[in-house]
Amino acid sequence: MKLLLALLLFSFLGWLAVRLLILRLRRLRGEPIPQSKGPRTVTIVCFALIAIYAVLLLWRLYADGLSAAN
Repeated sequence: MKLLLALLLFSFLGWLAVRLLILRLRRLRGEPIPQSKGPRTVTIVCFALIAIYAVLLLWRLYADGLSAAN
């Protein structure tokens, strides 16, 4: 589960970096930059998965105590 979360976080951060790079290149070329109208679906899904993982982790710590973290 920890590996899955790390993979998810690195994928999301990589996606953000590529998106920012593309926008910066468009700006340097003088192309119009489309206005974003709110959070994208992938952003909402990533935050939802992180929140679910956090809740599961907190529940496990609550149920089993600190010995579950080892």
